[in-house]
Amino acid sequence: MFYYVRLLKNTPLEAVIQEPFKLVFTITTDLTERFYDKPCKLRCQAVVRGPSTLPEATLGATVMTIMPQGLSQGHSLDYDPKIGYCSVDIRLAPCMIPYDECQLVLSLDPAPFPTNRRGSKTLVEPPEYEILPVWSLPIRLKPAPLLSKKTKHHPKVNKHSVDTRQDLVERRFRLPPQLAGVYGPGRSLVVREDASEGYMARHVWDSGVFMTRYLMLPDSWLSKYTKEKLEQNVSTNNEKALESSLSSLSVSDTSLPLSPIRDPVSMSIPNERPERVCLELGAGTGLVGIAVAVAFPELSVLSTDLDEAIVLMQQNVDANQALFPNNNIKIGVLDWAEKDRKVDPVEVLLLADVVYNELSHEILLQTILDYSDEETKILLGYKFRHEAEEKFFVRAKEYFDMNVVHEQDTMQLFVMTRKPS
Repeated sequence: MFYYVRLLKNTPLEAVIQEPFKLVFTITTDLTERFYDKPCKLRCQAVVRGPSTLPEATLGATVMTIMPQGLSQGHSLDYDPKIGYCSVDIRLAPCMIPYDECQLVLSLDPAPFPTNRRGSKTLVEPPEYEILPVWSLPIRLKPAPLLSKKTKHHPKVNKHSVDTRQDLVERRFRLPPQLAGVYGPGRSLVVREDASEGYMARHVWDSGVFMTRYLMLPDSWLSKYTKEKLEQNVSTNNEKALESSLSSLSVSDTSLPLSPIRDPVSMSIPNERPERVCLELGAGTGLVGIAVAVAFPELSVLSTDLDEAIVLMQQNVDANQALFPNNNIKIGVLDWAEKDRKVDPVEVLLLADVVYNELSHEILLQTILDYSDEETKILLGYKFRHEAEEKFFVRAKEYFDMNVVHEQDTMQLFVMTRKPS
């Protein structure tokens, strides 16, 4: 289980340096059904973006501390679980480097926790579960106006004429070392989610975080599977080349053909070469599909959900475009309730946090059956939430063999394969 720092008041689209604005935040679980119940401190920082900031610069090279107004603890903010939310006026301090926008970052402050140094004091108990930071959307910065002696106050701004709402926030997930070596140190996946509670499908959920971190590791189940597949392809190609040479026949394409997906989501995958298709169902923000596309460029990832999630998903794909040199991820609409689908099975199916709704179990199961055969590998990330979810697994076991390949707290990653018909 994870906890998430959440912004309850939208940050402004524009801010004047050294002029205060209000920041309201809390710490909750993914579905906001539980608040973090221990006091802690959050570090409040601002990441500067400007012409002098290189894309490959590390986080430490681009952070400017913001100053909580009227507080004595510097850049740390107190979280009080008795209140449930915290409100503070902050102002952005001037910076010596040129910049035109910044992002606020709220993360757990590790300073109050025990250290290995002798004589260190424990101010609060370290959290049992990880608390994920939150990033605001970019805030345009304006220099403070130079005031003459006759001018005592800034002119009032008509708040109704300026759109100050930003309904999205960002979550960032640092790439593991083997991928950071490819894309550069300090690189992270960037995923935006809805800051409000109106569209839960547009939120980052625990199973998505759990799957994302695991699947990007060099020793994950999917890493081992793709390596084995590559070795099989090389061996098969060598055998085909030898047979071709002996029979004096030329082979134009020695790769193993896999059936491409046939326009299941109002889009088509190009047929120039055989595709190793990885289909994500109920993708939401697209976090898991983006992670797989980054870690496994040999897979053609297709992340799908209903219409309400597509715009946000496309934003997240665009935000990580630099991590897709092969342009191997696309998005599309896929309604599980659609009937009489005529599609081909895919190589890999991705699902995270999709069994919470008992009413969708049958159409979800049918969709999985439509896009799979005995060769398809189905990766299902699951977090236990209520007893009714067990009904899905009872039904699924009629058609699939299920094995747990990774566990963390109440979260599990299953690998499912079709039973022989």
